[in-house]
Amino acid sequence: MAMLVIGLVQTRDEAEAAAERIIDCGYTRQDVSLLMTDATRHRCFRVPDGTPPAHTFGAAIAMSAVVPDLGFVVAGPLAAVVATAVGAGITGGLREILISAGVPKHWAERYEKGVKQGGILVSVFAHGERDVGVLHMVLDDPSMYPVRPAITGRQAYDTYL
Repeated sequence: MAMLVIGLVQTRDEAEAAAERIIDCGYTRQDVSLLMTDATRHRCFRVPDGTPPAHTFGAAIAMSAVVPDLGFVVAGPLAAVVATAVGAGITGGLREILISAGVPKHWAERYEKGVKQGGILVSVFAHGERDVGVLHMVLDDPSMYPVRPAITGRQAYDTYL
C-alpha cells in the first residue's frame, strides 16, 4: 500500500518549491496533490479569466475538485482518496479523511487546522518505504533541500586528473 506523505505550506511559491523537491526525488508533477480551502485557492492561485496559468499547478488548480460539504479544493491523486472517503460517508471533515488515508491522528489534526488557517497541503503517495523517509525530510525541512537552478560549467569542488 502506498503511504501518503504530506507537507503544509502557506503560499503558492512554497507549494511550487515543495513540488519541485518531490519531482527531484523521482516523482512526476501528476504525482503531486494539493488541498486547500476555496478561499486559499482564490488568494494564492487566482488567474485572470481567459489567461493560461503561468505557474506549475495552473492546469491542476483549474481542474481541481471542490468538495462543497467540507469546504475545500483538492487537485491530484489525493482527490481519489477524498472522493472515496466522502462516498463512504466519512463526515468528520479533513481530519477523518486523512486518518482514513493512514495519517496519524495528531498529524491529521495539525493539517486540518493548517488548511483552515489558509495553508496548502502538498502531498504525494510514496513509491516505497525508503521514499517515505526521504519525502518527509524534503517536505518537512525545505532549507535542507533548497531548490537550486542547474549549474553548468566547472565548479570549485570539481577535480580533474
